[in-house]
Amino acid sequence: MESRTGVNPYTFGMVGASDLHGGLSGTDKDNYFGAMGNNRERARNQLTAFSTLMGNYTSVVSPGGITGVWAEENTREAIFAALKRKETFATSGTRMQVRFFAGAFEDDIMESNDWIERAYREGAAMGSALSVNEGESLRFAVQAVCDPQGANLDRIQIVKVWYENGESREKVYDVAWSGERSPGPNGKVPAVGNTVNADAATYTNEIGAPMLSAVWEDPEFNPEQSAVYYARVLEIPTPRWTTYLAAKHELPLSENAPASIQERAWTSPIFYKP
Repeated sequence: MESRTGVNPYTFGMVGASDLHGGLSGTDKDNYFGAMGNNRERARNQLTAFSTLMGNYTSVVSPGGITGVWAEENTREAIFAALKRKETFATSGTRMQVRFFAGAFEDDIMESNDWIERAYREGAAMGSALSVNEGESLRFAVQAVCDPQGANLDRIQIVKVWYENGESREKVYDVAWSGERSPGPNGKVPAVGNTVNADAATYTNEIGAPMLSAVWEDPEFNPEQSAVYYARVLEIPTPRWTTYLAAKHELPLSENAPASIQERAWTSPIFYKP
């Protein structure tokens, strides 16, 4: 649409929420009561029908996401202002924190104690649009901190979306990761591993990292081409809610869902304009 009209009506920000129909808000995998109003009662009183319960629609949905908002203070005015400027990120339910900025940053910007203030001053935060001066590079500063009561982090990715030759294109870059892994020939970092004990519905933070950060420059940046960038952060694998339910009631694991998942977060995009 922008290529035809000069305006992109899809400059969305990211929010996360549930799609529960029971009137309650819940994102905890180890205490999920189902998406429909009667699923809590079914899960409590019809445990012998667990295989049937796991085979219906409920087994493929998740407890729901939450929204992170970067506001100057905890007031309605500040929070709604942050929502309006799209300085938000969504998670699949985890309470990790993610920062994402773009600008003509120096490589060492994140080594200073005031890097966040500098990033606001010298660049643009998630949800914003920006351009760069002729001859300047486009760099991204991204930082993620794990849920203090949750799992360590696997990796940070930056997703680039652009329009070229009449087609929408997308590319995913691994920009920060835990451990001693290295990107393979395809540029992708190998899997982080999996500490999940499905029978007990447990995991450990022996792998992963509590915090990851990076300053990254798009190796294929074209200053004459519009592009959209957002960050995606993955946790290490943890038990899925169906695994918690099976372990709690000593029932078989669901055959319709994986035993573990990787919770994640997505930032609002940064929109590059030539």
